[in-house]
Amino acid sequence: MDTNSRYRMRILAVVAFSLFAALTARLWFLQVLTGEEAAVVAQTNILREIRVPALRGRILDVEGRTLVGNRLTTMVTINRRSLDDADLTGEQRQTMLTEIAQEVNSSGLLLKVTDIERSLNDSSFGRYDDVPVAVDVDEELLIYFGERPNEFPGVKVVDSTVRAYLYGDLASHILGWVGPINGGEYASRRPPENKAYSLRDEIGKAGIELMFENDLRGVAGRRIVEVDRLGQIVREREELFIAPIPGDDVRLTLDINVQYLAESELERTIYAQRLVAPIKEKDAEEDPPEFEVPGGAVVILDPTDGDVVAMASYPTFDPNESIGGFSRDQWEALNDPLNDLPMFNRAIQGEYAPGSTFKLFTAHAAWHEEVFGVGMVKPADEPWDDPGYYRLQSCVGDTDDSASAGGCMFRNAGSAPYPQVDLVRAFTVSSDVYFYIIGESIYINAQHNETAIQDTAEEYGMGFETGIALPFEQDGFLPTPDKRQDRHDANPVAFPSARWYPGDNVNTAIGQGGVLVTPLQLANAYATFANNGTIWSPNIAEEVTTQEGDMMRTFGPRAMGSVEIDPEFRVRALAGLTGVTSDEDGTAYEAFNGRSTGGTYFPLEEFPVAAKTGTAEVRGKADTSLFAAFGPAENPSYVIVAILEEAGFGSRVAAPLVSRILNQLLTDAVAVAPTAAESYAQAAALPLCLNWQEWMNSDRLSQLEGSRSATDSETGPIIDADGKVRVRGMLIECQALLLAYGELAGGTS
Repeated sequence: MDTNSRYRMRILAVVAFSLFAALTARLWFLQVLTGEEAAVVAQTNILREIRVPALRGRILDVEGRTLVGNRLTTMVTINRRSLDDADLTGEQRQTMLTEIAQEVNSSGLLLKVTDIERSLNDSSFGRYDDVPVAVDVDEELLIYFGERPNEFPGVKVVDSTVRAYLYGDLASHILGWVGPINGGEYASRRPPENKAYSLRDEIGKAGIELMFENDLRGVAGRRIVEVDRLGQIVREREELFIAPIPGDDVRLTLDINVQYLAESELERTIYAQRLVAPIKEKDAEEDPPEFEVPGGAVVILDPTDGDVVAMASYPTFDPNESIGGFSRDQWEALNDPLNDLPMFNRAIQGEYAPGSTFKLFTAHAAWHEEVFGVGMVKPADEPWDDPGYYRLQSCVGDTDDSASAGGCMFRNAGSAPYPQVDLVRAFTVSSDVYFYIIGESIYINAQHNETAIQDTAEEYGMGFETGIALPFEQDGFLPTPDKRQDRHDANPVAFPSARWYPGDNVNTAIGQGGVLVTPLQLANAYATFANNGTIWSPNIAEEVTTQEGDMMRTFGPRAMGSVEIDPEFRVRALAGLTGVTSDEDGTAYEAFNGRSTGGTYFPLEEFPVAAKTGTAEVRGKADTSLFAAFGPAENPSYVIVAILEEAGFGSRVAAPLVSRILNQLLTDAVAVAPTAAESYAQAAALPLCLNWQEWMNSDRLSQLEGSRSATDSETGPIIDADGKVRVRGMLIECQALLLAYGELAGGTS
């Protein structure tokens, strides 16, 4: 072999050795240095985490009765991965989804193909998730789809848990509702670190569900599954399973039985008043507005600590319909003014002129500002004749240049005169003229604080939020000269006048002229007077506990401040307010001393009631009907305020409503609230019970044939000859049902 050949062989050997060494080093690097990292990556590629939602905590009433819980439901789900792997044509896919919708519809639940497509396209679900497309379906669909896996790839019928509002629409404005989190909420909400949101989570949207979201929300668990390189699940790694932790329970101050009483009486009053024809006054040119009564509210407080015992708003809604999210049509209907805004909580969001219920605070201002006995204002204990009208001292005419607003002449309702009126009598008969004089005198007399009335109302908690733990509360409005100027400066088109007239103060003195309060504010102000000056922040939540009963947080009374009430003034005001219900000339006497007006024969000797009627004028509509009361007068247990829109005089509508509620409260006659299931059973049983009653009252032998028990129905209703109806496993006694129905239908009217 020549020299060149040997040289080439050496070069080739060096190159081969170098390549071999490089390969060896690479293998050593991959197997030794990065072997552990590669193993972790490989394992990550075959493990998939499936999130396990946690149950929300319960919401309980003050006695521990479950108002909101969780229930099992049956739902149809579609697995995205399985559906994609089926490799269906567009036509085959459409046919399958149409058949799913048809089967669900035949089971009694409305479902459209577009609804299914919308669910399948929801980006919040992962590739391996079972996407729910229909909730609360018939369990028979489990068999139907289970027997046809090839026709419906990825379709399952499974059990799941959803929110359950056990009393249906009762207390819905307080409890709120839940729904799927949206993009804006996902970006803005700041939950605790261990309760981070997933884009398909259901969260509180209103009421207690919203305000106590972080407490009610549990800690999600997880399942770990292994999948092969094709994405098929091989097995579940049970040793890596982490169980979810349920959310905490929230116990409220609310008594569901009292809530049922308040809502029932409110609804009853509204429907009854809609049937009443307004009476046209003599010499009136136009017919009076109809009593449309689109809605109303009732608030019941414990004045000793500010606890909310009940809070009713009508119309209402069923939060059970929110499960899975309200449909677009449902949402529009619930927020449509033509439907009277069922989701609008009038108790804390409605802002109303308080009318004559405001006179208590005008009188407080006059007494503590030493207005009585000065100028035109007589001493508080000096009676004088109210002629039924009042002409402003400062008025120089009825022209636009007059030092007045609303003209020079102000009148009582119907121009009614009241003889021998002092401060006590002014409350009892509700003399407007008495308070017109106070309103003007405070403003035109230089020695008085011109905003004494507004300042006093603010002391009692009006004009700002009460601080109740419920969302969307409004703050009302107390008009003043400065606010009039500010509004004009900000928007002179909407508020062309910047001037405050004595007539504005006159209107303010009787709770008109721009004064706005919420029912809760008014109730809390009366509670402050009732307890002799302590302003409590209304409390709706009692405590938060784990589901095992361990205490997490408690909420005691929260005093926001106090009002100094002169003892002599309190004695006079209390006498006047008590006269409203007990004096024959009192504006609410008929409501508390007879049933012919829809009121009651109230046990006033045992439980004296202090109260004030109110009727607020609304341009172009019927008057707002108001009534505020507390009892027993000297040592009150309850404060109640009722406000009904476009319902007429407070003495004729709101007062009888409150008398019926307060009568049952103080005499321990409050009935037990039925659950939604019990209400359904009672409604289903009522027609059968009415027929049974007719049969029982008949002496015809032919009726004996009707004594046979109905046994041809699996779910009922089934009635026996003894007047017992069975509906969905519940037993309804006809005698008890008919007695309750008779009372609700007018037995106490």
